[in-house]
Amino acid sequence: MANKDTQRTSAESYRDDRKARLAQSAKKSQKKSEKSKAAAKIVKMVVAIVLAVVVAGGIVWKVLDDTAVIKKNTTVFSVGDDIRVSEVEFTYYYSQYLNNIYSYAQQYATYGYNIGIDSTKSPDEQNYGTDADGKDMLLSDYIKDETISALQSYKILYAEALKAGYKLTDDEQKSIDDQIEELRNTAAEDNYSLNAYLKASYGKGVNEKFMRKQLEMQNIVTRYQNDTSTSLTNSYSDADIKAVYDADPSAYNAVDARTLSFAIETLTAKDGESDEQLATRQKAAAAKVKAEAEAALKACTSEKAFLEQAKKKNSSTEDYDAESATALTEAAKSTLTSYVSEDAAKWAFDSARKSGDVKLFEVGSDGNVTSYVILYINKGSYAPMAANVRHILISFTDDTSSSSEATDEQKKAAKASAEEIYKQWQSGAKTEDSFAALAKEKSKDTGSAADGGLISGITANSNYVESFRNWATDSSRKAGDTGIIESEYGYHIMFYSGKDYAWKSTIRSTKSSEDFEKKLTELEGSDEYKLKKNDKKIDKALKSYLKSFKQRLAMSNSTANKSSY
Repeated sequence: MANKDTQRTSAESYRDDRKARLAQSAKKSQKKSEKSKAAAKIVKMVVAIVLAVVVAGGIVWKVLDDTAVIKKNTTVFSVGDDIRVSEVEFTYYYSQYLNNIYSYAQQYATYGYNIGIDSTKSPDEQNYGTDADGKDMLLSDYIKDETISALQSYKILYAEALKAGYKLTDDEQKSIDDQIEELRNTAAEDNYSLNAYLKASYGKGVNEKFMRKQLEMQNIVTRYQNDTSTSLTNSYSDADIKAVYDADPSAYNAVDARTLSFAIETLTAKDGESDEQLATRQKAAAAKVKAEAEAALKACTSEKAFLEQAKKKNSSTEDYDAESATALTEAAKSTLTSYVSEDAAKWAFDSARKSGDVKLFEVGSDGNVTSYVILYINKGSYAPMAANVRHILISFTDDTSSSSEATDEQKKAAKASAEEIYKQWQSGAKTEDSFAALAKEKSKDTGSAADGGLISGITANSNYVESFRNWATDSSRKAGDTGIIESEYGYHIMFYSGKDYAWKSTIRSTKSSEDFEKKLTELEGSDEYKLKKNDKKIDKALKSYLKSFKQRLAMSNSTANKSSY
């Protein structure tokens, strides 16, 4: 997918642009005699401006501040000698990180989960974790460190992509143009110009030019990452992968099992009840639950008997389905560890385990038992199979992230396009290679297009959209099967490549991620990309940003409080 034409690094680009400006100035200076009068007028204008700055510095400063000239030209940190990060860029990405964290906190809160972040407070008013010395760290400082680290990596990857000859494709440029136009339309609905809207939304200095640059970097870095990961994934020999698996098969194998939990209720003190009396009641309640679990365990002589015990235990629960509620299919060792306990996982994955084995486990920590779980083995440790497919995504819209909001007309057009491309493939050689070639050319899935639309290691538990996963894992599927399916992202032209052991794709993917991270870490530690921070300027920029953030937050909290009445 990458267009690896020769291209300059960002530093080289800057130097070449500077040379071009100097050359242009030289040409103008040759005509100086012809423009002496005009030059004199310009000098007078410059002098007048300088005097105005001296006389009314505050006014001029306000103009500069509103247009973020100062912020744009203030380097808060650099990556190596040539890559600078301005105050505007730093605060923009800081705000993105902060908004994402607060959004997650709000989403989890709706489900009753507290992730330790209060989205009604400014990040410099709450702690989040500890620093390297074990001291409490402000959330604002945590986000600051994460933003700096992420931006360093981002800038390095962008520079490396430019070195490798990456530049925007026509499709990427069109996507950027469409996104900018969408922002412009949104701004117009609120009676804003685009630049005014961006400034109001993201802060001073964020305008169309700035946003286009960020989108350009985003596209190029994403494609570079995908291409590099794919290249790494394909570089490992089968022997390399098999050696990793053989070293610890249980890390990649699975079991089919069932679980039935017996929770111990945490009691509260009654009026006048002492701590000792409460402890006695709690101990008795725990013993009762344990006895119930042990009786059920004794009765679990078969899978049918296990399911009967599950129905009995949950008889008061409306629409309880024991078959689905107790099933753990193709469960990894980590899954059993989280669902039950580490001891349960070790027992389940022991080579001696066989179908029908059953055992009771205590669940809790620090000697505090919170529940008892019966674990029933349907199938002992085995290597699960996984499907490999190729697909060509024809998205409903140019921006696949907003495909769920596509119109009927867009969906109809996408379907027609998918059918036309499918017909094109059928009229040709109808091979996997010809399908892969079309995927590279036509697919909108940037994560797989470069590799001919290949997606490996798909299982029933894989995190893919349901229609895609179901088609790939259909038990009747045969190598060479094709078809068109619809998902929330668009229409997928599918090609079934076959299936293989899931551990092969898992290990390749893991090794690829590890090796990519290793390469990035080496680059971050190199002299070429060494991080050079100006802590005073960073803290000043952060203080300024948080001041405006608090103002917006206060308004938001006030509106929320009023709406609650």
